[in-house]
Amino acid sequence: MFKVNSSLKNTELDGLSDTLVRLYKANEAAAKDAFVAATMAEIEKLSADITTAILQDKAVSTLEAADTERDKAITALGKVLAGYAALPIAAKQSAATPLLAVYEKYSKAGITKASYLSESSMVESMLEDFAAEPLAAHIKALEGVSEAISAIRSAQDAFTSANDAYVAASDSKGASASSFKKPLLAAINEKLVPYLNAMQIAKNENCAAFAASVESEINRVNEAVAKRSKKGEIEE
Repeated sequence: MFKVNSSLKNTELDGLSDTLVRLYKANEAAAKDAFVAATMAEIEKLSADITTAILQDKAVSTLEAADTERDKAITALGKVLAGYAALPIAAKQSAATPLLAVYEKYSKAGITKASYLSESSMVESMLEDFAAEPLAAHIKALEGVSEAISAIRSAQDAFTSANDAYVAASDSKGASASSFKKPLLAAINEKLVPYLNAMQIAKNENCAAFAASVESEINRVNEAVAKRSKKGEIEE
């Protein structure tokens, strides 16, 4: 049985370790082996740790992406309003001027450069300003402005959802997923694999079926890593 390729992604290692734990728990014979039992208990703990860490990392990444989309929506509105204000058409300029004044108030305050919390507060305030009755006619007179404002509303709602997920993940915040990769790989490659290889040589029937299943899963993951490497994909 070969060892696990250390170039696999954190998510792949997480999936592999989850599978190994599942296979072990379904094999009553393997559980009778004290060394296998102790090693699998360690792998199960590390597998749970890396799963939690991956969810935390994903929550941070999703939050950053949501903030980027929110900034794009805000910037898009500014460009639309500035375009109308620059048109040599009196009616369009007249409608755009008060709307652009509202936008610039927040733009000059650094709305897209503020902290997540501050930006959320400013976005909600800006949307309230645009919802004021005196501005309704101006918005209606300019094609695309209502849609641009709605896009900010949608982006803000998406950010709020991402932030809620981030806060939930932060409640159990720990080390990053990468910090669990080395010890989890070590538990599999330096403990489980060598022992199961030895037990196969010794013809230990308690470990035979489990060893075959572990070998199959490791081969599957290693093949996926090898194929990706040939394509030149970047590893985590």
